[in-house]
Amino acid sequence: MAGYTLVKAFVLVAMLPFLHSCIGDGGSGNHSGDTRHESSAEVFESPELQGLKLYLGYCFVCHGQKGDGQGPYTAKLADPPADFTDSTYFVGKSDEELYDFISKGGVAHGKSMHMKPFGFQMTPEQIRSAIAYIRVVNRNERIDVSAESGYSAEEIYRNSCVMCHGEKGEGDGRVARMLNLAIRPLNPETLGDYSSAKLFNIVEQGFPQDTSGTRSYMPAWGGTLTEREIIDVIDHIGAFGR
Repeated sequence: MAGYTLVKAFVLVAMLPFLHSCIGDGGSGNHSGDTRHESSAEVFESPELQGLKLYLGYCFVCHGQKGDGQGPYTAKLADPPADFTDSTYFVGKSDEELYDFISKGGVAHGKSMHMKPFGFQMTPEQIRSAIAYIRVVNRNERIDVSAESGYSAEEIYRNSCVMCHGEKGEGDGRVARMLNLAIRPLNPETLGDYSSAKLFNIVEQGFPQDTSGTRSYMPAWGGTLTEREIIDVIDHIGAFGR
């Protein structure tokens, strides 16, 4: 199975130039403020799917890939993060209460200082989407991600990757700064250490669970992005530093 995945990734990534020439680069406007932007694409993404991508970008490091409170940063915390898979966790909690907690952070509610006030990083719509995804996790449901979202490669990167990797792939995203993580920049020197197939596998599957260091903070995007979207993102980051 691993060999099949590698071959599949190699074939897909080999198509990068062709796909890029067919669909374009999604524009080259100058954007700032991480994920706080409006998309110009015709987007077909549900709030739950958008919330999943935001969750992996902002919440994964503490709450874990599955939402069970077992993220790579958890060992450094005095208080364990909330386990969103606990079906009793949100009994009696309204969306408004969750919105206020996410927006204002833990300290404002007498909780952990490590739960930052994300109202400064996320738009109201994004916070509501994150809540919609957390509800899905709490109900032990799944999200269909088989359809293309309609986002360009640049928009996918900004929605899903910029929180850690930064606008230009320099490893200076808000989550990286918040947690003081030394993330390797996405420049030709760093990317040159990996084959195209390996890059695809890293984005799709993340690094193994026993990986140490900042690489453990890379979530698996295979259940969130389609194969074509992964290829588009790899194509996009390949231009950093050139």
